[in-house]
Amino acid sequence: MFSVVRLIQLASKLSSRDRAESAQALATAASQVPGALVTLFEPTCPGVYHGGDFIWRAAFRDAAAAREAEASESWRRVVSTLLADRARVESLERVAFAHGTSGGTSPRRGLYRVALFCANRNPTPERLARFASETRAMPRHVRSIRSWQLSTATEAGGTRPWTHVWEQEYDDLAGLNGPYMLHPCHWSEVDRWFDPEDPDWLVDPFLCHSFCESESPVIHPGP
Repeated sequence: MFSVVRLIQLASKLSSRDRAESAQALATAASQVPGALVTLFEPTCPGVYHGGDFIWRAAFRDAAAAREAEASESWRRVVSTLLADRARVESLERVAFAHGTSGGTSPRRGLYRVALFCANRNPTPERLARFASETRAMPRHVRSIRSWQLSTATEAGGTRPWTHVWEQEYDDLAGLNGPYMLHPCHWSEVDRWFDPEDPDWLVDPFLCHSFCESESPVIHPGP
């Protein structure tokens, strides 16, 4: 499959009424994307970092289906009247990707987390391969990760030219904030790729860490 993820930050000056109307308009648009096989549109939870107010993830059969959806008249109306309206949307991070290496089984409901990385510090093939290998190894150690996927971006827009999409699903927020964030394989091994003071520094310090509650499986939605 092929997915498009958007992290949408509404304008801070919007009134409560305008925020509610904008959120409803976005939710309606998300539910009507032509050709989408699985759609997630949810408000983010407190604690996100450059994670926006909403996560919008749409999965398609392939890249051609995604392009066809975004070329449709209904989608162009969404872009022109919602996402491109700076009076409503303050910032938008977008990444499109063919589904990468994945594992686990998505919970029926739980917490979806997505991180966007820009690996732009001496990104040699060997260094990128090591980074990906160590990231993919984390679910073997962090048992709270129910499902996961590491993908390479084919399209990106927003604050950075995003290169990697790192997705996980958990039973709840505690599984992310505790076992994942505090595990030694995270802070003593993988974190060195993000540390400007480490010789292995690879990933731009500006990244997106976003998560929301999910009412159905996201990464592995089933048949």
